[in-house]
Amino acid sequence: TQPLEVFILGSATKYAGESLMGGDFFFGGMHFDADGRLALNERPYLGTKMLGGASRGRFLFFDPEKRLRPVQFTHGREKEIDAADWAFYEPRLRRFFQKAHIALYQKDNREFLNVSGKMIPFVPESFRLIVPSGELKGYDSH
Repeated sequence: TQPLEVFILGSATKYAGESLMGGDFFFGGMHFDADGRLALNERPYLGTKMLGGASRGRFLFFDPEKRLRPVQFTHGREKEIDAADWAFYEPRLRRFFQKAHIALYQKDNREFLNVSGKMIPFVPESFRLIVPSGELKGYDSH
């Protein structure tokens, strides 16, 4: 079987992962403005809730300004992006950005995304990983 992987430049607008039973999702929380420049949405996730109580899976958000609110993921928890997580997501993000014609800029041996006129480092700290809280008996997050 092939694992479910979904990469979205923008955001879901209602519920995300309410009945999700696994997979990896990326929400960029971005759009191209009228001049074709990459810009941040008002929030990285425009919906009110994500993940139902028995849901499984992982949601990665591009959230350099830390605008995602805990009330949006009441059945989830934030997980630090460790080396294994970054090794999984980093090449997939590169492929996704390349397909979307989003450039990574090089400066001083670092990489950046130009979003809303700001150079944002392409590092784990610019992203947030939300996983199920695993609070329901018999349902463990991975």
